[in-house]
Amino acid sequence: MAWHSVSQAQKLTGKSRRTLYRDMASGRVSYRTNASGHRECETSELIRVYGPLADDGTEERHTVSQADGTAPRAEIMEELKALRQEVAELKTMLLRLEHKEEPNQQPAPPAQPAAPWWHIWKKKDS
Repeated sequence: MAWHSVSQAQKLTGKSRRTLYRDMASGRVSYRTNASGHRECETSELIRVYGPLADDGTEERHTVSQADGTAPRAEIMEELKALRQEVAELKTMLLRLEHKEEPNQQPAPPAQPAAPWWHIWKKKDS
């Protein structure tokens, strides 16, 4: 059977949170503690202590999976093409900006190598 959180057990049994915790504390209802430290009760245990559980399910089946009113396929495809074109143009512009050199810019001088960390202990030649 399935395990239910305390709030789910409340809905299934129609009992208050206080009643469920009191029954757990007295040993009337057995439970386990999940990985996050919350209490869970098994379905069969809830039925054993409180009797038949509430049926929260619906009687009828839903036959429509998506509401009408979506844009026609041709419009969506046209918009998708336009968006792809715009993205391609933006990528091209970005590449041009990344590779554009600044006018009158001098090349940077080569960096001097840093002194080794142990240079403070090196004896000076005098």
